[in-house]
Amino acid sequence: MKVKDIALYLNSEVTGDGEIEINGLSSIEKASPSDLTFLSNKKYEKFLSTTEAGCVLVGKDTDISGYDKTFIICNDAYLCFAKIAQAMYAAKKDIRGISDKASVDESAVIDKSCFIDDFVVVKSGCKIGKNTVIMPFVYIGENSVIGDDCVIYPSVTIRERSIIGSNVIIHAGTVIGSDGFGYAKSENGKHIKIPQVGNVVIEDRVEIGANVTIDRAALDSTIIKSGTKIDNLVQIAHNVEIGDDSIIIAQTGISGSTKIGKNVILAGQSGIAGHLKIADNVIITAKSGVNSTIRKPGAYSGIPVFEHRKWLRSSAAFSRLGDMYKKVLELEREIEELKKR
Repeated sequence: MKVKDIALYLNSEVTGDGEIEINGLSSIEKASPSDLTFLSNKKYEKFLSTTEAGCVLVGKDTDISGYDKTFIICNDAYLCFAKIAQAMYAAKKDIRGISDKASVDESAVIDKSCFIDDFVVVKSGCKIGKNTVIMPFVYIGENSVIGDDCVIYPSVTIRERSIIGSNVIIHAGTVIGSDGFGYAKSENGKHIKIPQVGNVVIEDRVEIGANVTIDRAALDSTIIKSGTKIDNLVQIAHNVEIGDDSIIIAQTGISGSTKIGKNVILAGQSGIAGHLKIADNVIITAKSGVNSTIRKPGAYSGIPVFEHRKWLRSSAAFSRLGDMYKKVLELEREIEELKKR
């Protein structure tokens, strides 16, 4: 792919040699003359003078004067790099058919453009849409529906009656529709299991990382809405609802029946208690704990969380508590001496 073709695809401007052939993508430090790279963080500008990349994607605010290199100038270098990476490395879907080593129930409806790999199990009543790729050792339970252009990586389990939209990616080892954690306590103190008879609904353009667990609802649906991206090792409990285009980062846990709004970011190892509501455009920073409803957009930190700016001030004060405690003791002694006089 030539630089000029990449620029045309990105609707961007080329400075330098547009005829350079690009065969791969690489970091700015390690790129070769046939690689495309990008610069979006100013701390990497120092590599512009040493990079061997055939072409560098840069933003319009980057000063490229004095560099004898080829550049593609765009509004957002990182976004453009993501777009070209998708174009160059999208999962290949030109393979079709059902492996003779797969176990597919005769009642399942699978579009002819799909690819079902070795040792996949598709149970009765399932429907799988166009151009979807199912990799080895995937289990798809009864009456599940999977849309068009999905990629399901190896060893994913999709339990019965799950509904998955189009352009969904599910990475290896993830479990969709496992039982929610619901028990009632009997008169003699024993835990009685509450059957989880709901399902999981995953809308279009969702990506789910490796070893994620999304529990089925007790009665209705656990819902992941369009465009949401879920990192590895996330636990989503029964009856949770996550709004459009949210980001859930690794090792986050969301307890049952919590409703999360649109464009929410839950940073790594954050914990969300059950039966809460989190407003649109909220950011929960790493290792924070949410134990009450959040109604106002903004950033929140701490255990339990409060507004991030206040948390920063409190954290700064916390580091001085030892000295402040000593000062209070000194003041108390001085007050006692004054009283004695």
